[in-house]
This record gives sequence, C-alpha cells and structure tokens, in this order.
Amino acid sequence: MLPTRLSSTGLLTIDLGAIQYNWLYLKSKVQQANILAGCAAVIKADAYGLGVKPVALALMAVGCKEFFVATLDEGEELREILGSEPAIFILGGTAHGFNKSEAGERWANLNLTPVLYDIAHVYQWNLFCEQQHRACACVLKVDTGMHRFGLSIDELDVLLMDIDSDKKKFALFKPVLLMSHLACADDDKNTFNQEQLSIFRIAAKKIVNSFPGINLSLSNSSGIFLSDQFHFDMCRPGIALFGGNPVGSHARVKKNPMRQVVALTLPIMQIKKIKKGESVGYGHTFTACKEMQLAIVFGGYADGVSRSLSSRGYAWCNGVSVPIVGRVSMDSIIFDITEVNDKPDSVELFRSRDCLDALAASADTISYELLTNLGGRYQRQYSGEKIDAGGFDITGGGHDN
Repeated sequence: MLPTRLSSTGLLTIDLGAIQYNWLYLKSKVQQANILAGCAAVIKADAYGLGVKPVALALMAVGCKEFFVATLDEGEELREILGSEPAIFILGGTAHGFNKSEAGERWANLNLTPVLYDIAHVYQWNLFCEQQHRACACVLKVDTGMHRFGLSIDELDVLLMDIDSDKKKFALFKPVLLMSHLACADDDKNTFNQEQLSIFRIAAKKIVNSFPGINLSLSNSSGIFLSDQFHFDMCRPGIALFGGNPVGSHARVKKNPMRQVVALTLPIMQIKKIKKGESVGYGHTFTACKEMQLAIVFGGYADGVSRSLSSRGYAWCNGVSVPIVGRVSMDSIIFDITEVNDKPDSVELFRSRDCLDALAASADTISYELLTNLGGRYQRQYSGEKIDAGGFDITGGGHDN
C-alpha cells in the first residue's frame, strides 16, 4: 500500500525481522557442525543499499558481534552506530585511509581491523604497531585461486620466513584471522571449490605454526551451503542476509532458503489504451500485437530499475504478473496491464522471495547489483518484529513473507 501523499518515486519496504531471521538461520546452519563457529555479517555499501544503521542495529540485537565493511569511512560510520563492542573488519584494508598524515590513527582510535592482502600492507601495518607500542589486530587474506585480492602462497611463505627469522621485529604483529574468498560457491558441482579448500588448508597449516591462536574464515553466503568442511571458525554471509538466493545452481537445494527482505511498490501515474500496431516508449522498440491497456509507472533506471529490463522484466499488479513493455526510462516504466481486472494504483516488484534473483536474471545481472542500485528517491519504510534469538528454530526454514 502506497502512502496517501507520495513525494517520492515509490515505497521501498525493508523487513528487519527477515534480516534477523536470515542471520540466525545461517548461524544455526554453521553451528550444527561446529558449535564454536561464528557467523559475521557483511554489510558493506550501506548494507547492500538497504541502510546500514537500521540493519546493523537489528543484527546486533540478535547477537551478531562481527561485521565486515569495505572502506575506512564505512568502518567509522559503523563504529559510531554500534559503539565499542563489536569487531569491525575493513575489507579494503589499509589502502583506504592509511597515509603519512593520518599515520593510522583512525584505525587505532576506533579499533578497526584491516584486511591485509598485499605484502607491502603487512609490513606497513607491522611498522604502525611498533609506532603505537602495541599490537593492533589485523586480518591476513590469502589468494586461493580467485586472483582478486590476497597474498599468494609464495608471498605467505616469504612473510612467515621473515617473521620466524626475526620474532622481535614482528613482536607486535598479531593477526586474528586468516581468510580467503570462494569464487564458485553458488555451484556445488564446481570442482574449483575443492581446489580452493585445499589451498586454504595449506595456507592455514603454515600460518597456525607461527600464530597458534589465529582463526580461519573461508565461506561467504554460498559457501555455508557447500558443506561443513568450508565453515572453519567464521563464516561471512552477505547477500543471503538480504534475501538473495545463496544456493544458485546447487543441485540438492530446490528453492531459496532465505526469507524475503525487500518489497518495492511503484505508483501508477497514468493508464492508457493503445491499438494494435502502435508502438511504445523510446525508439519504438515495442509494438502492440493487439489492443492493450498500459500503466505508466513512476520510477526508472535513476531509481535502480535497470534499463536492461526493457521489454524483459515484470512486476505484479493486483496479483497478476505484468510485463515491462518498451524501454525503461530514467523516471518511468510502462507495463502491460491488459489482463488486470480492477483499476490498479500501483505495481509491485520483488513480490516473493524468488523475484529478486529472477528479476536480476532478466536484467542479465545478479541480485547484489539490483539491491545496491536501489535509488535514494524512494520513501523507505522499515518493518518486521524482532526475533527472540534464544528461541530460534532452524527447522522452520525460509518462506515467503
């Protein structure tokens, strides 16, 4: 239901209770195999576009104590929101905000933990710890074959040899976590998952000799569903928290196990009829094959509804699936509502838990991009009852809200 006075392009509803449920569900899956395993939350990019403050507070309320963001600025914002207790890890590491003028003071003062993925960053951080006269926590990231960020196994060997040969020089270097990232975890048949697991185990065996208390982390959202071999000490779900399907092409999982988080309602600004042979929108890319009734909706690619959904995407209108016809414009979209009986006032995207990924597939993209592109012109509404974490039951599984 749209608000009575509309001053934006639509209503975006975010179900915080569903986010809490999703985190508790993932945490329970991890702890079925290892009761001591932890479950962090990746809430970078303004919690995937859904609002970092309400999302972070909702997650902390049900027991989340470790958070990952991308940049130092995101870490500062999150520390101000959550206070001093939770651990906050910065995936972009010291590449963000570590320079001579700051000398790393922001990191130390706010107790933020960088992910170090470059050998130069490691030595830089060690020097900073010496200057601070105290050990400041950090994370080491190894590249297990994705070739994006991370120390190679050879670089890790060089580092550990240097550390072992001069323990005094590295007396204050105390990594708390070794991590890597899975490239193909949404496909449980892909043999590269096992290859990465093997390489990570080799790296873990090497580093545990130098840092016996270090924790290990490999799984993202999809990795949690591969097997408990991938769980280690901490899992790092992101998209699954927000309702994206983490199992992708997993053969043994038939549907999205996560609860739906977002709903997007766009107002119909005008309804008109067109005749057979008449064309619609920019470039006249769609021509009616019969008499049709169209709804012109407020909202477009400026609001994150991808232009690539032109004549490919769909929404729901009074319970009927209605296709986009013609090109998505900056501020408007045209839908075919010929099969809708009553006079509608809005259309709804993301109607069920499968719509997010289905719509992303129609746009030839992924759910991550759809969420993070949701524009700032929507009126936002947060809903959902807080869940009693103590009484959470994994057997409920995901379902449509």
